Amino acid sequence: MKLGKVLIYFAVLVVLAGYVYLVEIRHKKEQEAKKAEAERIAKIEKDKIVEVDFRVKNGPRIVVRKMNDTWVLTEPVKVKADKKVVQSVLNAFADAQFEKVIKDKDVAWQEYGLDQPDFTITALTSDDSVTLFFGEQNPAKTSYYLREKGGQRLLLVADTLRNALNKSVLELRDKTVFTIAPSDVDRIVVVRDGKETELTRTEPETWTMVRPESFKVKAAEISRNLIGLTNLEAKDIIDEPKEEGDPYGLAKPDFKILLGSKDRQQTLLVGKELEPKGPATAKPDRYARIEGQGMVYVIGAHQLDNFKTDPQALRDRSILGFRPDNIEKIEVRFDGKTWLLQKSGADKWAMEQPEKRASVEAWPVTGMLWDLKNLEWKEMNEPVPGDLGSVGLDKPQFVVTLYKAGEKEPMTLKVGWPEKSPNKPGQEQAKPADPEARAKDRESEESKEKPSAESGAEEEQGEEAKIPALVNAVVEPHGERSALYKVESSFLGRARKDLERLAGEEKDK
Repeated sequence: MKLGKVLIYFAVLVVLAGYVYLVEIRHKKEQEAKKAEAERIAKIEKDKIVEVDFRVKNGPRIVVRKMNDTWVLTEPVKVKADKKVVQSVLNAFADAQFEKVIKDKDVAWQEYGLDQPDFTITALTSDDSVTLFFGEQNPAKTSYYLREKGGQRLLLVADTLRNALNKSVLELRDKTVFTIAPSDVDRIVVVRDGKETELTRTEPETWTMVRPESFKVKAAEISRNLIGLTNLEAKDIIDEPKEEGDPYGLAKPDFKILLGSKDRQQTLLVGKELEPKGPATAKPDRYARIEGQGMVYVIGAHQLDNFKTDPQALRDRSILGFRPDNIEKIEVRFDGKTWLLQKSGADKWAMEQPEKRASVEAWPVTGMLWDLKNLEWKEMNEPVPGDLGSVGLDKPQFVVTLYKAGEKEPMTLKVGWPEKSPNKPGQEQAKPADPEARAKDRESEESKEKPSAESGAEEEQGEEAKIPALVNAVVEPHGERSALYKVESSFLGRARKDLERLAGEEKDK
């Protein structure tokens, strides 16, 4: 086909595509937008609404008002409003559409329950207001009859619109129990079952248990606990609680949770359980109160159960404290080789040894760093023994040195395990004389020595010693604690694979 014809066909194709976009797609979108705007009931801008008035037949008047960019519930109680719920109401009100126009005029409103509306909602701006009246449901019970104040039309709207607008006092009010932000909390005290647990923040991402024991705790676990507590919401709120006879069990609470910041603290008193209303297996809700406040909350017991205070569950067993993204240089000595990796940019690494490469894949490096960060001890002995040969650390089989950005002194992890020593005289076990029996005995010994697949230790060809499931490790500099750790050897197998990937040595299997 000649080039001229190809260009003609291409030009025709471009013209057709432009026509489809301009006439079909764009025109269709414009028509849909015009239709949606025509079907909008309330011509009001949601960002300009400063007050919403809710009225349910035979129910209390509810008013939320915007004050200094904060939504406040002013009737029937004066408390802070739930910003998210209020915003959802504003969105639903401003975007409300009707399904159908039943009548344009001359409507007998009493026939549709609109002479005395079941639910009325009014949105006010600084210079305007829009009121919507909701009447009875249609015969199919899927929609409601509606009219706008001052309007003559009888409209039919989806029942989802009324559900989105008709909110109770509890739904509209702020149900947050604690008002301290997680990032501001630097002290946590839990008193439960006669035991007191105290945790303090020593650095932005470091927490320490002060009582009943003293040790570093898992920052991630405390962070989860804090987020759960500071997002704790009441299932119900009693604004005028009875005090006589301690009906909520708050005079002598079952337990207390204190959250403290530099300038204030709040203590949650947790009292009696409510009578269970759900399945017999479900934990009953509890009464609670912030010490010094009048209102009583009803909170779900499961929300409090997520807060861990067991020292063993909170203890930080990691042996290397660092952030993977803060490491700029790595040196690894393993399997008789030395690996030297240097960060060359954001998520970029270069290799200096065992061969020079300007760029290597970042994900094996990141994977190895996260493996090291998450390395936890199974046993810890203090201090490190003087005879390193007894624990296989006089000549460690794995050494990794991490250089942190902005710090001169690197951090080194040494891992080793003792070679098996021959049996002492008189302890040598008799070997079966029969060759077949000796073979079975040897297979049995090898199966006992062979590490599990989960350990991640790999058996190399030849006579190389097998890696035990637990290996010994030390960290230098050790800081305040000189300790010998026992860690699972599984990370060694993964480290070997990551290093092989970096060198392109991994063979297809």
